Amino acid sequence: MTEIVTIGIATPPGMTAANGYFSAASALRYDRDEGLAFRIHYGEEPGTTAHALCAGACDVASLNTTVGLIGREQGLPMIAVYGKARRTHRWFAVLPESPIQVLRDLAGAKIACDFAHLAPLAEAALAEEGVARGTYTWVPWRGSGMATRDMVEPVRHGEVDAVFLIDWNAGDFIAEGLPLRRLPSQALDRIRLSSCLWASERGLGGRKDAIAGVGRALAKVTTFALEDPKAAVRLMWQHEPRTHPFAPELTRALRRDLEIMKARLDSFRIDPGDNDPRWGAIDGHEIVAWQDFLLGTASIRQRLDPQGFYTNALVDRFNAFDANQIRAHARAFQA
Repeated sequence: MTEIVTIGIATPPGMTAANGYFSAASALRYDRDEGLAFRIHYGEEPGTTAHALCAGACDVASLNTTVGLIGREQGLPMIAVYGKARRTHRWFAVLPESPIQVLRDLAGAKIACDFAHLAPLAEAALAEEGVARGTYTWVPWRGSGMATRDMVEPVRHGEVDAVFLIDWNAGDFIAEGLPLRRLPSQALDRIRLSSCLWASERGLGGRKDAIAGVGRALAKVTTFALEDPKAAVRLMWQHEPRTHPFAPELTRALRRDLEIMKARLDSFRIDPGDNDPRWGAIDGHEIVAWQDFLLGTASIRQRLDPQGFYTNALVDRFNAFDANQIRAHARAFQA
């Protein structure tokens, strides 16, 4: 019997390449291999998605690590079960020829953020490097935060000096013909675990096998997609027909979705230098480092036991598959 599992993602309704690996997992039947059927809950933004998770609207949710730590302080009984993005997936970026070289240079700059509710994270990163609030100006992101098309000309012509964006929008700028230069950040580059799959404490207690299955399916599709990201895009189109472009737009849409998918996957990959080279593993030192950062910027007010924020109890189960077999399948796959 197939068990429905609902995955929360903090975006407006509608699947895109930014989260298309979940659709690819279903197209490859990785969910069905676990006796599961994936459903998506679109939570609009991180805070409401965290509340939806704890209210039972979804079984797991893909959220920034900082969202979970802040949620815990607010009394939300949520726990990280799968370390998803293993390096920062959000940064400041400027035109390649911009005179802005480091974050300190953003004093006096006009900055746009793709999702306004994440501006406080940007402000905290700036404050750590001595750039105080009020010394720069926030300007609106043009169009949807899920896309960059309406931002290309404002950035190109200097109406916006810098953007604070998520990895998929960096890929989207590349697809739009305007690759940007990433600015180094002491805070954002120092702490690597930037997003996780979260479960409610109640959900983890009652649906541990299902959550283990979600994590293993995610690990498998990540392995597959890193081997052949173009196939992952086409599998998303196959599973979610509304994402499939019309024929006149096919070449452009494939280029765009592929750049977005590649940008997302880059933060998921395992590096030889990672402390624990297992899919989903969470390094407790990363949790402490985020706590220190949030405490230092007054985003949270108390230091809770870091052991209460995460568990690695399911990591071995996430990795119980033949990765070489998955890669071989990807190399031979024709979507």
